[in-house]
Amino acid sequence: MTVHYVIGIDPGPVVGIVGLWLDMRGHEPAPDIVQCSADVVLRVLEGLTQGLDRRRVILAVEEFAVGPRAARLNAIAASRTTRLVIANVTQWAGYSPIIPHRGRTAAQVKPWATDARLDAAGLLAATAGMRHARDAGRHALFAAVHDCGQPDPLSKKGAA
Repeated sequence: MTVHYVIGIDPGPVVGIVGLWLDMRGHEPAPDIVQCSADVVLRVLEGLTQGLDRRRVILAVEEFAVGPRAARLNAIAASRTTRLVIANVTQWAGYSPIIPHRGRTAAQVKPWATDARLDAAGLLAATAGMRHARDAGRHALFAAVHDCGQPDPLSKKGAA
């Protein structure tokens, strides 16, 4: 299956979404970059995928990892919202035709998806001031390279 569009999602009370177009024969459209509240994320995804062949879309959703930050009292509501966003997005992706999705933790993605790599892919400046969208971009870029066979933007092939 050839993927044409990768959507990275950073779930939480403020959801970051980045859509990357792939395999466009030398013409790479600008990425779609969104930050929105958790209650509109499905409407945003519907808008981004409207008219697309869902079989050529992949979602890269950050998984929720329980850790010391999630255990703090003021983070309980945010943790609940994050898990709800992940569940809603995963369920949305499961509608027929199914959009494949990959879940990875931030700890799996961030060591590879550095600011230097985002910069080489044109995502660092594009997500300036939008930390949630930037993290979504990390997931989208990781999936584009590791799941869809796109060249690493820091490689010679990726820079060409």
